[in-house]
Amino acid sequence: MSDYKAKRAKAANVKEQGIEKKWYLIGGGALAAVILVTVLLIMYYIEPDRVVARVNGINVHASDISHQIRQAENVLAEEYFAMFPDDWEIDYDRIFRDGITFGRAIREEAVRFVAIRFIYEEYARELGITISEDEMWMISDHIDSLEMEFGRQELNDMLVGDGIRGREHLTTIFESQQLLENLIEEIAATPELSARYEHLMPPEPEQDWDLLAAKHILISFNSFETEEEAQELAAALLPRVQAGEDFDMLITEYGDDPGMEGNPNGYTFVSGVMVPEFEIATMALEIGEISGLVRSDFGYHIIMRTEPVPEEAMLPFGEEPLTPEQRIAEAVLTAIETMAYEADIVFLPALDNVSIERPMA
Repeated sequence: MSDYKAKRAKAANVKEQGIEKKWYLIGGGALAAVILVTVLLIMYYIEPDRVVARVNGINVHASDISHQIRQAENVLAEEYFAMFPDDWEIDYDRIFRDGITFGRAIREEAVRFVAIRFIYEEYARELGITISEDEMWMISDHIDSLEMEFGRQELNDMLVGDGIRGREHLTTIFESQQLLENLIEEIAATPELSARYEHLMPPEPEQDWDLLAAKHILISFNSFETEEEAQELAAALLPRVQAGEDFDMLITEYGDDPGMEGNPNGYTFVSGVMVPEFEIATMALEIGEISGLVRSDFGYHIIMRTEPVPEEAMLPFGEEPLTPEQRIAEAVLTAIETMAYEADIVFLPALDNVSIERPMA
């Protein structure tokens, strides 16, 4: 076959496929261009590992801050609503502080959280602190239990909502948290290390609390269909208590407060911890004396005032004394956070492309 005939046969073959040769070639080029543009868009806008900041010269990727976004928002939300009390919901585009939007402030705060992680991970490496094989197995078992409790798909949907991309990402987060725990434990157990943080330890509370103590038989409303039934049982028990029956035995047999099992000496507490009715009734008693029926939102109480046990005292929230290990942990975290906020942080333009909206599962 001549060259001329061969070319005509090839052209006829293309036509039979419904595509003229010139459009076939142009269409192929256009398709290639579309693919190229799509890939570039994915790389720029979607690729989770683009560099969004640098901390002391170390790259911070979008994936590093994805699960810190919600935490950063929670930290800043109180300040936001204090500034804009008329807002019913957060406006991420509203100018927040230093001329930047609230959304930008969230992203920058998330980067600072990553800086904290970088710093304690580096400190752990310097001290030779790692995660043991047993701890890694414990983390894996914990994630297994979460998958069994919620179901693998439901758990994954929950993780996506918090910016966590599946099991591997969750494992990395747990391992980092375990490393921090190991670091603090090592510092607490090493006097020459813990001495570095003594000046940062929170002071122990010096308040001289007036302590009360009591045990009780609680007849809970939840155990009956009506309040009258609960009152009827409590009223039937009161004469037995007054007649000298064993109070602890009656607590065990009839009481609906599971906390009494772990507090056989009664609760030692300060004003403001218990419900007002319980506190007022206790204050009106002498040690060893028994109340009449005391009604609260929980049910009916028969209360015996007891001798306080100071080391078991229940204090108001935020006033509980810290253990030595907790005080060292507070000091170490304060030092690390200070270092993170003093770090050389460079925010890159790609940071503005990190989504702060909760992803759809």
